[in-house]
Amino acid sequence: MIDWLAANAPLLRNISVLALLGYSVQLALRAGVFSFATVGFYAIGGYVTANLLKAGWNWVAVMALVIVVGFVFALVISPVLNRLRHLFLAMATLAFTLFIQSLALSWATFTGGAQGMFGVRRVLPQGAMIAIVVVVVLIVWLTQRGVLGRATSALRHDELLAASLGVNVSRQQTMAFAASSGVGALAGFVQVSTTGVFGPDDISFSTVVTSLTVLVVGGAIIWAGPLVGAILVGTLPLYLVKAGNLSLIIQAVVVLAIVVYQPEGLVGIVKYLFSIIRKPFRKKPRETTAGAPAS
Repeated sequence: MIDWLAANAPLLRNISVLALLGYSVQLALRAGVFSFATVGFYAIGGYVTANLLKAGWNWVAVMALVIVVGFVFALVISPVLNRLRHLFLAMATLAFTLFIQSLALSWATFTGGAQGMFGVRRVLPQGAMIAIVVVVVLIVWLTQRGVLGRATSALRHDELLAASLGVNVSRQQTMAFAASSGVGALAGFVQVSTTGVFGPDDISFSTVVTSLTVLVVGGAIIWAGPLVGAILVGTLPLYLVKAGNLSLIIQAVVVLAIVVYQPEGLVGIVKYLFSIIRKPFRKKPRETTAGAPAS
């Protein structure tokens, strides 16, 4: 087992980062906030991590600070974003991500400019990396249950209905966006502390597309969706190496087929198959017969 983990360390790292990016998008989306800001906070987390690790900070302290920075920064900009909805919100958060990308190229003293940051200490143990992903998955699972889960579901479907049920719409969406930003920054920490490099290529528009693909392929709303999507998106290219130039076309066809024929993603497919298997074993309700008329 240990040998397998060591041999597949790059694959596990890639899956971990993709899963965190997917959960970052999902946390906001579940509360009705369609945000493209995940990659922007991913960049913030990555560059802050690179500078602090180069300065000799302990990785645990860096991780904690990165999460706090992402969370607090999201709280600062959320009053502006709370005024926007749907397409306008999506465009505003995309503009934020593009601004961070431009800032990364121009602020060379902090980001390394076009060359990026390299030579950073790779300090995050593989076991700790896996534990981080597990903790995030558990937190997301817990937030989909109970009163908080029902309030979030109501908020996603109808804000007016949620407000009539006593849900503080603005506060709930702000906290969801802040949690999403904290997880996005955490993904940047994992990327830098396991690879030792970070640059503009890591926060390009393709990363935005990949994070959304992970969510759509796995399942946009179901708690296990981003993890399942990250496993598929992370491993599929390895099995398509022999396909050469056709590999990207095959990946696109797979994603398109899932989106068209199973909008709930791979988790939705598993749930459907499980319901079919379980159906013969369900107890049928007893048939009641009407009593005979009295003579």
